[in-house]
Amino acid sequence: MAALLPTGFRGIFLAAFVAALMSSMDSYLNSAATVFSNDFYKRFFSPTIDERELLLVGRSTTIVLVIWAILFAFLLTYLKEGVYAIFQTMMAFFQGPALAILMTGLLWRRATATAAFVGFLAGVTIAIVLFVFSQSTVCELLGIAPLFQISEPFLYFSVWAFLVALVSIVVVSWCTPKEPEEKTALVVSLLKKERVD
Repeated sequence: MAALLPTGFRGIFLAAFVAALMSSMDSYLNSAATVFSNDFYKRFFSPTIDERELLLVGRSTTIVLVIWAILFAFLLTYLKEGVYAIFQTMMAFFQGPALAILMTGLLWRRATATAAFVGFLAGVTIAIVLFVFSQSTVCELLGIAPLFQISEPFLYFSVWAFLVALVSIVVVSWCTPKEPEEKTALVVSLLKKERVD
């Protein structure tokens, strides 16, 4: 951009870029703090917490996440991969399992919450394992060839994580009690009269 845009447009582009970045970071931090404070802290640690204390927990979570992000940014300077490849790889750990959960939750009445949780953990785990065994340093230590021969195999991580999560959700759903009818009332059934027993 510095070579293509004239001086005035470079300033406008930089201002727009920084504004978009700040907006994205604000959304990420706000969502993460809300999820942690309401869905985890209030639910599991302090069900009777008042609004003032819940706000304090949310602000503390935001501060911790900002500090972690700063430290992680310094860590990225020591890695050989670019920021884009690292971001896509990190997203690949979660995209496949999340898609499997959404598909089964929307289209299959027999899917259970326990199965979704197990499927998510299984998918993320297999993605991390594939990532580890694709690193040249690890493969050299073990004396094996990398699993994937391309330089940025993050899409393969997503595909395998999706398949493992999907199979895990189906298996665990059949092994756990079905969800109550009120929880599955809005599920889009692929069959007119789908059996859930």
